[in-house]
Amino acid sequence: MRNRCLGLMLGGVAVLGIIPTAWGQNLASEAQNKLLAKRAAEADCYRKLAECVYGVKLTSDTYVRDFVTESDQIRAGVDTFIKGIRLGPPRYFDDGVCEVDGEVTVAKLVTMIKELHAAHYKGNVVKTTDIEQIKETIKTDVIKATGSGAPRPELPPDLPPGIEDVITPLPTGYAPTMSIPPIWKSVGPQGRLLAERAAQMDAMRRLLEQIKGLRLTSNTLVRDFITESDEIRTQAEGIVVGAAQVGRPYLHQDELIAEVTMEVPVEKVITKIKELHAEHYHGNTVTTTDISNIKQTVQREMIRATGSGVPRPEMITQAVSAGYAAPAWMARTIDASGQGTDPAMDTAQGKLKAARAATLDAMRKLAEQIYGLEISAGTLVRDFVTQHDEIRVQVDAVLSGAVSGEPTFANGTATITVSIPAATVWTVVNQQTKIIQRRG
Repeated sequence: MRNRCLGLMLGGVAVLGIIPTAWGQNLASEAQNKLLAKRAAEADCYRKLAECVYGVKLTSDTYVRDFVTESDQIRAGVDTFIKGIRLGPPRYFDDGVCEVDGEVTVAKLVTMIKELHAAHYKGNVVKTTDIEQIKETIKTDVIKATGSGAPRPELPPDLPPGIEDVITPLPTGYAPTMSIPPIWKSVGPQGRLLAERAAQMDAMRRLLEQIKGLRLTSNTLVRDFITESDEIRTQAEGIVVGAAQVGRPYLHQDELIAEVTMEVPVEKVITKIKELHAEHYHGNTVTTTDISNIKQTVQREMIRATGSGVPRPEMITQAVSAGYAAPAWMARTIDASGQGTDPAMDTAQGKLKAARAATLDAMRKLAEQIYGLEISAGTLVRDFVTQHDEIRVQVDAVLSGAVSGEPTFANGTATITVSIPAATVWTVVNQQTKIIQRRG
């Protein structure tokens, strides 16, 4: 009897010894997940702030994202400014999501752009008076963004350089694994691969658009060079042939949106533009020396762009029936065409001015379409952004990143089409809806 009681006591002690160990492991796992969620939220907040800053309009057809293509010193200055923005304390929710707020005053932004303009800007498109008008354009004193993140090791793509140094590091001893968010399992591997392919194609379009924004001379961009002849315009897409994917696709946790980042070497871009110049260029504005100087202006080895994509509409419908709400328009690419003209349409300069006028008209029509999208019964994007300044700034930033096609000229009129994946708009609206609901 005594031996039996002793055995029970020893067994009880052994069980009690296991409980603290398991409890300690659960606590460690919970702490790790909190760190990962905080890291993802901080990165998401910085990316949104960067998108807002790059989407600030300077002139009628020039944004900060165009301004930074002038030189890498300007780009580095803007990225350093974004990296220096302090974020607020994290908020944790029962579902494991973490949120972090970030904000920067428009006054600081204006001061920073003025300093970079005075020190490094060589063009004549953006003037000091344009920079001073930013406050009136944005119509808010503070640019705000809220980042959200779930426990995962991967960071969102298209982060400003140096952000990984200022966000929460990975937990010690953490071994990242390839994981598929639960929402993506509802569309299967084919749906995921189709979304990743669509994101890759969107990244290629954005990569080409970024290259078009590179400066050749004081008043000529690659975009202007491409419009010089139909042959150059037709072969321009070859500039991004051979672009490589950077890392793995990034799958959003709470919506069926995939993001892919593509890059192309600057040297390859220069080589292709030189080929087009030698074979088809008949003007005298751009020289081979101007093209070679792109490398000195850019001062980096790679040009990168990030695109987004979603599965086919029928696959999204299956996911919605499985309990994931998403509007039907999320799978669309939204297009808008604009027209413009100029008295000197017979000249290259006149065609360029007409194309710019057409782009402005197309962007206005695109904005009208975006603001008219329905979020829920009776609620449009327009209603949403009217109530929340920070959402309006983010939606405007998304709009500024629209990709424009090549202009066509007929009957004295230039026509151009701009497009944007509706998924990028839904990302902003959906995340902000959840943030507002949590706060409420």
